[in-house]
Amino acid sequence: YFATDILSKLGVNPGPIPIGGVLALLVTGWFIREKRTGWAFILTSTTILLSVSTVFMILYPRVMISSLNPNWSLTIYNSSSSPHTLQIMSIVALIMVPIVLAYQAMSYWVFRKRISDKTESLEY
Repeated sequence: YFATDILSKLGVNPGPIPIGGVLALLVTGWFIREKRTGWAFILTSTTILLSVSTVFMILYPRVMISSLNPNWSLTIYNSSSSPHTLQIMSIVALIMVPIVLAYQAMSYWVFRKRISDKTESLEY
């Protein structure tokens, strides 16, 4: 962390986003104490979302910062795939995603009645 230039080269100024993440985290503690777990879950998710987006905004356009030489950092431009690779992966995804979804649907259909509310104990 200290061997990089992350604090000297700010990508996009995150503005109030990190403050919103800290506030969401503090309010989460209050909701947990009040036993409002649904709202606590939502605010915990918001904290994670705002924290991750803050890191990405600070790093932009870099993806990974080199600790050896800042010129060797991985950016969104030198890490992107070629148009040919993206075309091949799109074709593979168009073929494989329906197969995976069909397998999941078949698996759900086969095991839909294996466990129900009426069983008193789970046995193998």
